[in-house]
Amino acid sequence: MDMKKAVALAMKGEIEGRELYKMAASNTEDAKAKEVFSYLAEEENKHFDWLKNLYDSVGKNEAYEVPSMEKLVRFDDVQSPIFSREFKNRIGVKHFEMSALSIALKLELDASHFYKKLAEECGDDSLKGFFMKLSEWENGHYKALNQEISYLEDEYYQANQFSPF
Repeated sequence: MDMKKAVALAMKGEIEGRELYKMAASNTEDAKAKEVFSYLAEEENKHFDWLKNLYDSVGKNEAYEVPSMEKLVRFDDVQSPIFSREFKNRIGVKHFEMSALSIALKLELDASHFYKKLAEECGDDSLKGFFMKLSEWENGHYKALNQEISYLEDEYYQANQFSPF
């Protein structure tokens, strides 16, 4: 795959993730979720900035300096990394949040796979490491979102009467 086109696609994906998380942060009433979604939006924006710098240097025979990649978001709560426990008690009417989690889950998994593919196809070792780090980062987001969905979905299904149990 052409590196400039690949990086442009990655930038588009980061914008989509950022906008989803910004919308989720502004539409949830759960304070913990608002904070985590806002931080996730910041992380996606930071990824976009890194990719934009790479995009600008591709094809100009300029060396790209791989940025220091400090994570902004920590998922410390093992049971519920995003939502408060009080949120779970009111899960039946939280359709937006559950939809946002499902969409985000797909975006993060796609991003992880895409970055891994870029790493495999990249000839530059420092860029290969950069893309692998992004892949692992997005996979971490995927795992946290998947854990959140697993934590909430049984109660959500039961509260909305679309569960066979």
